[in-house]
Amino acid sequence: MRFSRLRLSIAAGLLAVAGAASATLVAAAPASARASQFVVVGCNGRGQVRPAGFDNFGCMPSQEFLTGLTWTSWRSVAFGQGTLKVNQCTPTCARGKFAAFPVLTVLWRARPRPHHPGQEFFTRLTWIYTGKRPVPHSPATATFTLPPT
Repeated sequence: MRFSRLRLSIAAGLLAVAGAASATLVAAAPASARASQFVVVGCNGRGQVRPAGFDNFGCMPSQEFLTGLTWTSWRSVAFGQGTLKVNQCTPTCARGKFAAFPVLTVLWRARPRPHHPGQEFFTRLTWIYTGKRPVPHSPATATFTLPPT
């Protein structure tokens, strides 16, 4: 317990030195006073914590999905890595093969989830390609808006 208080004091001190007085108050608050559950809301309306994968970004049919996700942080911003699988649609999308692309994943802009007290849902998903891309000259990142239901 003593070690945790020491780490909290150091973090609060660093934030104060950086000029983030409001963040210092949050860091010094008891965990129970600021506890929120952060979730990604699937198209089925269920909130998921640290999902291993998901598809239908924005609840629209898609030829791509994230899989094999592992999370290094899950707070008001979540950081992870995984694989984006994209249907090559050759010869058709129905018979196409999926190509895999390694990505870093960031879930961000958490907002209170309507009708779910104590939960916040991520409203944005960004992936960052760490290797090859579906189209060589495509942007290195993509960002999507995630719905609350």
